[in-house]
Amino acid sequence: MLKRVLFIIGLIAFILIAGIVWTDKFGNLFSTFQLFRAIRWIYIVTFIIGTVAGIIGARIKIALRSRRISERAERHSVDSILEHWGTAAGIFILIVSGLQIHYHGGLPSIKLHFLGIFLTLLFGSYFLADFFVSKKFKILLPNMKDIVDGTVKKYLLHLKSKESGKYLPSQKSSFLIFAILGTFISISGVIKLLFFYVPLPFRLTEIATKVHDISALVFVLVVAVHILLVIANRANWPLLRSWFNGKTPEEN
Repeated sequence: MLKRVLFIIGLIAFILIAGIVWTDKFGNLFSTFQLFRAIRWIYIVTFIIGTVAGIIGARIKIALRSRRISERAERHSVDSILEHWGTAAGIFILIVSGLQIHYHGGLPSIKLHFLGIFLTLLFGSYFLADFFVSKKFKILLPNMKDIVDGTVKKYLLHLKSKESGKYLPSQKSSFLIFAILGTFISISGVIKLLFFYVPLPFRLTEIATKVHDISALVFVLVVAVHILLVIANRANWPLLRSWFNGKTPEEN
């Protein structure tokens, strides 16, 4: 437990330091267009670092699990907790700064948005590498039964369904929705960013902007529902605690 607390404190400290350094550096040393030139290399390096770290982390977890066959597996490992909350912090910054850009604009909002991209890219690339190397897709991606019986019928028709495994069917369905929306947001965001580096048809950037804005709006609504369901349903509280202590609900 102490190890997880220290890692969470370290995550918070990293986000705060990154925010202060990011704001100070780009606020004092770069103009708007120099900022766009600088982040190109920052994002490339960030993606490489996150991916390599994710591969290494996944291999270490696989090796450790092979040596602990008799022990009860924890629900969430330390790096899974960091992936979850680190990416969540980046997404929260993206939501806030995205609203600021939409309603007010200005360089401060853009810088804050790019900070959110940096954090989301760092922890998100770590998660994606871990997702494929550790084969998390086998337990995270839903099948039709999870979507229909475990999600739609459960929440809309209030019908009970048999639930087993590490993640609830509704959790897996939520993950799929987040993944689809995240893909639309990422691709359209890259196209919008490429506008500052390479010539692109105006129609393409216009479509990308609309897709980006609509996908982001739906994403915010899904996040709101996700948080509401976690808070409103007491049965989900042990699952929320497991994102801090890593333990299964039975151990809490």
